Amino acid sequence: MKTKIVAVVFIVFGFILGIVFSGTVLSISSGEMLVKEFKSPYDFDKTVKVMSERINAKEGWHVTNVIDQNRAVSENGGFPIGNFKIIKYCHGGYSAEMLKDDNRKKIGAMMPKSFAVYEKADGQVYVSTMNGAIIGKLFGGETERIIEESSLDIESIMRFINLKFTLF
Repeated sequence: MKTKIVAVVFIVFGFILGIVFSGTVLSISSGEMLVKEFKSPYDFDKTVKVMSERINAKEGWHVTNVIDQNRAVSENGGFPIGNFKIIKYCHGGYSAEMLKDDNRKKIGAMMPKSFAVYEKADGQVYVSTMNGAIIGKLFGGETERIIEESSLDIESIMRFINLKFTLF
């Protein structure tokens, strides 16, 4: 009888420890999984220029806006944050496919897609974006398929920074 109680205690303790461990790991890694950051081989201005040109050169894709976030922040009550631009871009075909279904219209809150291009204190330029592989998995179904297809296009456009969307 005593052995059964010890076994049950160990099983319950192991289960609880597994939940705590899994929660901790997900909490720590979720930020890194959802937003991907890549080092650019170019300086700030050239990175923005090359990215915009590559997006516009890919069939169906176009840059909708390039926001000077440093200027926007400074002009609206903030302080200078250094070189920081947000490149907004879109693909009409993927957008239409995503938004034609009433159940997917809410995805419009995440559109158009965007890249952040910024320079850190050490002078190195980085590019960050949402991780298409994870975002697609969160929604599943047809939404996942559309996001995965568009993410493959983006990977090919941004090959120069070794952009690769992964689950981990």
